[in-house]
Amino acid sequence: MQIITGDKSKRDEIYREAIKLHGSDLSYDWFLDIYMEELAKRKDNKQYFTPREVPDICAILTGTDGIVHEPTAGTGGLLIAYWWNKASTKFPWRFKPSTCIVSCWELTDRSIPLLLFNLSIRGIMGEVFHGDVLENSAKARYVLLNERDDALAFSDIVRDDSILGYRYGRPSENPQPGLFDKI
Repeated sequence: MQIITGDKSKRDEIYREAIKLHGSDLSYDWFLDIYMEELAKRKDNKQYFTPREVPDICAILTGTDGIVHEPTAGTGGLLIAYWWNKASTKFPWRFKPSTCIVSCWELTDRSIPLLLFNLSIRGIMGEVFHGDVLENSAKARYVLLNERDDALAFSDIVRDDSILGYRYGRPSENPQPGLFDKI
């Protein structure tokens, strides 16, 4: 988290090195295999990851511009497939990240840094909620910004603490604004 939310020049250097290490192939989630084998809490959280072919098929079937919602994002495999399906059909200088906005939720602390890294290194724009989508409770919200709307730029990550401890309920139980309300 310190790398992806810290000093931009250091972050960008690490991002460029990671891209080189993967042969500039941004079409898939680099961490999927490692995460499934080493980091997932399958027993505690019942985490099972989607095989690579399923996100590819879903991305092809989705086929429209706009906002994509992923309620259980993990490390971002489905979102990466959707983004790649959009981005790879155009020249980099013609693809606009603003045509491929994501909104996603992830429950586990271990997945959040990898999810944010995966989205940010690809210049994806949108929001990531760290919380339980089924209970509609969030402990953090991260906004991914690609201010130049440039397919070759990295996204900045801004933590929005205004929703800390948010939990959907009756107004008397929850004085905070809703997640999507203007503040």
